[in-house]
Amino acid sequence: MKIIKVINNNTVCVLDEKGKEQIMSGKGIGFGKKYGDEVDSKHIEKIYMVTDSTLRKKLIECLSEIPYEYIKLTDDLVRYISSQIQGSLNNSLIVTLSDHIAFAIERKKQGMEFSNPLMDSIHDCFPDELALGKYCLNEIKEKLGIELHADEAGFIAMHIINARMGTTMGQVPDITKMINGCAEIADRFYSGKIDKTKVAYDRFLVHLKFLAKRLFSSQELPNVLSKDEEILSLIKLKFKKHYKCAKCIQDYILKNYAKTICEDEMLTLAIHLKKISE
Repeated sequence: MKIIKVINNNTVCVLDEKGKEQIMSGKGIGFGKKYGDEVDSKHIEKIYMVTDSTLRKKLIECLSEIPYEYIKLTDDLVRYISSQIQGSLNNSLIVTLSDHIAFAIERKKQGMEFSNPLMDSIHDCFPDELALGKYCLNEIKEKLGIELHADEAGFIAMHIINARMGTTMGQVPDITKMINGCAEIADRFYSGKIDKTKVAYDRFLVHLKFLAKRLFSSQELPNVLSKDEEILSLIKLKFKKHYKCAKCIQDYILKNYAKTICEDEMLTLAIHLKKISE
C-alpha cells in the first residue's frame, strides 16, 4: 500500500490494492515517510475505512491535531461501546468523542470544568449510555492518569446517544428533555403509581426514544393501525384512559417542540401506557 499523504508521525493516508483511500494510524507509522513510500505493516494499529468525504476530512483533521494516545484510547472506548449496545453506531463517534475527550482534558488542565444540566434526565432516560460514559471516565483516569469531572460521563453519554440515534449533537438535549417530559406526564397522569422497575416501563422509555428520533428526523410510523376503522375504534374504546394520557403527551410535544404525533403513534403510545399502568 502506497502512502499518498503523511498527516503526522502516527497517521498516514494510503491507497490500497484496489485504489481506495484509507487512513492508517500507529505509533511512528508516518515517521520519515513521504509520498509514494510503502507502509510498514508492523506499525499499523488501526485502519479507518471512511467512504463519506466530509467525515474523512474531519477524521484527518482530528487525527492531525489530537495527541495519539487520546486517539488510541478513544478507539478502544468506541470498540467497547459497540460491544455493549445493540444496533450500530454512527462512524462519526470516533471523531466526536476523541475531540470531546481532548477538549475536556485541556479544560481540566486549565482549571475549567463544566456541570451538565441534563444529568438527571440522562440518568432517567438513557441509563445504559450514562453507564458507558462512566466507564469511559474510569478508562481515561486509568490509562491517562487524568480524572475528569463526574458530569463528563453525561456529556460522553450524549455523544453515544447521538451516534446510536443518528441525530445531531444539537438535537440530543431537546430529545432528552422531551423523553423526560413525556415520562413525567405519564407519571403524573397515573398519580405516581407506575412501577418503574418493570420491563414494560423500560420498553416504554425505548419507545419514547424512537418516537423522539422519528420526530426530530421528520419520520413517521406508516399508517397501518389507524387505517383500520375497527381497530381504531376498539383501541380508543378499550384504551380510553390511556389514549387520554397519550393526548396529554401529544399536546406537550406540540406546545414545546412544535411537532405533531400521527394517529398511529398515538395508538401505539396508548398501548404502551396501558402496559406500564397495570
